[in-house]
Amino acid sequence: MKDTKDYHDFVIKDGSFIGRFEEMYQCFDDPWEQSSQPNRASRWWSIQCMQRFGIRSVVEFGCGLGYYSDWIHRETGIVPLGVDISPSAVEKARQNFPHLRFEVGEVMSMLEGPIEAEAILFAELGWYILDDFARILELLRERHAGKYFINNLVFYKGSQRYGTEWFTDLDGYIARIPFELLGRLEATTALDSTIDTSCIFRIPG
Repeated sequence: MKDTKDYHDFVIKDGSFIGRFEEMYQCFDDPWEQSSQPNRASRWWSIQCMQRFGIRSVVEFGCGLGYYSDWIHRETGIVPLGVDISPSAVEKARQNFPHLRFEVGEVMSMLEGPIEAEAILFAELGWYILDDFARILELLRERHAGKYFINNLVFYKGSQRYGTEWFTDLDGYIARIPFELLGRLEATTALDSTIDTSCIFRIPG
């Protein structure tokens, strides 16, 4: 860590979205302990879905430092395209995993164009795109018909303040997605303050 502040304060603070991701990646070496792959249950299940449904290419939005892209690659042979809004995160990901592909990008603008991949993965970024959520679903349906949509998201037991008007659990999230649900996972223990989730959809087309 390069700073004594809490990296969460750059993202969501006091129930409000902050979204200063570039500053966060400049100040902190390993936010969310990405190098140790937190939320392993949902991430591993998503990899298993890629294998089970024969997915051969994927774009990972919210790639951060690249550790999940590398895990996907090691387990499936897929070379994901990792995308993050933070140039510092992308530069660090390229240094960490020079054999993989990373680029700076923003979800909405990239979804407006062609994506040469069979699957679109949102890696723990669902809480950060709520203002554009409806338009993102429209773009997925209009521009990316026939692709798989995979979403990994953590829910917080009893402590969630931001985004609760949208959904508070996986059932609520799934209810908002107008695509065919192919699978879902929820994982937690009595010792955890969070619930790991993952779900996979097929965008009609």
